[in-house]
Amino acid sequence: MKRKILLCFAFALLLSLGVFAQDATKASQVHQAPAGSQHFSRKALSFSGTVSDDGKFFLADPDAEVWTVANPDALRSHQGHRVVVQAQTAAESSEIRVLCVKSGEGQMQSAARQSDPAFRR
Repeated sequence: MKRKILLCFAFALLLSLGVFAQDATKASQVHQAPAGSQHFSRKALSFSGTVSDDGKFFLADPDAEVWTVANPDALRSHQGHRVVVQAQTAAESSEIRVLCVKSGEGQMQSAARQSDPAFRR
């Protein structure tokens, strides 16, 4: 009887050590974001507009809101052109991270606005 209890206790201890080791590896994989990094939304928004001549700014239609581009290399070949952009936004700093760019005149006329309730979450 004592042997069964001892085996059950040893088995429970063994399982808990495995869980602890698994949790320790997850904690070591988590990294801190740099202090200057922006928090971009998870959902990509699509809106049309014009890319600045240097590719660092995006002028969204129809409200003419200016967005700073976090990755201007994505817009390098579209400088000065009208495009439709899919991007993640950091509304608090008016910054976007471009995910997809499509060239085209007047394909889409909606824009993301910071005053929308979706940005207040």
